[in-house]
Amino acid sequence: MKSSTLKKLIAMITALLMSWGIIAAPAAPEKPDGGIVADSAVTFNDSDPGCAEGTVSVTSNYDGEYSVFWGTADGEKLTAKTASGAEVPYSRFAKVTVENGEGSETLNEFLAIPEGAQTVLLYYGDELLDKDAVPAEKINAYDGKIYSFGALSDIHFGRYFDGIKDKSDTSFPRALNFLDSLGVSMVGMSGDLSFAGETSSFKKVSKYSAEHDFPVFTCRGNHDCGNKLNTKMWQKYLNKGVYGENPREGVLAVADNGYDFVFRGEESHGDVFIFFSQISGVYAPGVRLVTDKQLNWLEQQFEAHKDERVYLFFHTFLNAPDGEPAMGEGNLINDYGKSYTLPYRTGNKDEKRFRSLLEEYKNVTFFNGHSHFTYDMQSYNPRLNITDYNGTTATMVHVSSCAAPRTTGPLQPKLTSNSGTMSEGLFITAYPSYIIVTACDFVGGQFLAYATYRVNNR
Repeated sequence: MKSSTLKKLIAMITALLMSWGIIAAPAAPEKPDGGIVADSAVTFNDSDPGCAEGTVSVTSNYDGEYSVFWGTADGEKLTAKTASGAEVPYSRFAKVTVENGEGSETLNEFLAIPEGAQTVLLYYGDELLDKDAVPAEKINAYDGKIYSFGALSDIHFGRYFDGIKDKSDTSFPRALNFLDSLGVSMVGMSGDLSFAGETSSFKKVSKYSAEHDFPVFTCRGNHDCGNKLNTKMWQKYLNKGVYGENPREGVLAVADNGYDFVFRGEESHGDVFIFFSQISGVYAPGVRLVTDKQLNWLEQQFEAHKDERVYLFFHTFLNAPDGEPAMGEGNLINDYGKSYTLPYRTGNKDEKRFRSLLEEYKNVTFFNGHSHFTYDMQSYNPRLNITDYNGTTATMVHVSSCAAPRTTGPLQPKLTSNSGTMSEGLFITAYPSYIIVTACDFVGGQFLAYATYRVNNR
């Protein structure tokens, strides 16, 4: 057995024994008499302003886990301001484990340096140990902001309860309130509003959405295809102003199936939003998630808007096209080697065509949900949250669950759904030639700097 495999096996057995209370966690080593002395350095892969792709390295006289934050010129942790002037803190953008005096972490190829970031701050716990200036050529001006919108997924009314209370009665309005405070002009959702397509869930989505001035649009997810689904109730309570003989201004097309539609209105500032719904919640060989007619319609919309900025909302993500499929966007393999695969069924006729359309129309940004994985699970799969597979497809962006983000880890052989304690989504800001996609922690009221990305799409 290779030494690395043996170490991993020993670590997993130790973790299990600790979780069962058979052995105690090892005590942390004493800190050096003179205190911790540490240094961090970020090596950027290029000089593109605002792009953080590269490596962060830490050297220290004390082994442990270090956090790296973006900071102001004065060395304060970076915050952003809401439309009302309230401050929203940014989380760390990197976590580096130092062993034998050194450690490093590779930074995601899409990772963005947020607006206002001028320094890199190294922390051990609450102790600031190092401050370095962000190179002047890496600081982006962030000129010409056009508008912003939110992205949510997997709201799941009717699925998670605290006694008799539906936890989504807290998570969904809280997410909308947070996005409202940021001044979004609309919110798009990637489906799974319900547990089995029940009308009561659609009524709640409508109720909470109506408390805000911006439109909330959605597609259907696999749970929304449940046996309680009623198309008339969907059209009555969801996507207000889209269906019927006199649709609202900005609705460019509605498919014959009564679900799929295209929106380019005042709220989208000329950008095109497509909401594309599944017809099935079954993931099996030969079982279609969408029909040929739907795909014909989608191709027509892509072709009609091929010279514009297009955002596609569809529930289910795709496997990696090559290499290890279970490490595609939305998938991961945990410490125990267990694969949590939840994608569009690879090789099905509709999956192959859907994939081919994303390969052809790279002006599209594809927002999907379904996996629920919390954004920091990208430590297992660097493509978990965002990828374009080296420029071969449209950019695919994972939207975590508003209701119950999932985690796994050294003490979790099985994945865990964190309903009530975690809630995540996206805040997207559009500029003339790119968008900044910022992951939100709605419970903590913060931006997740390690899942803040730049997508060049114009």
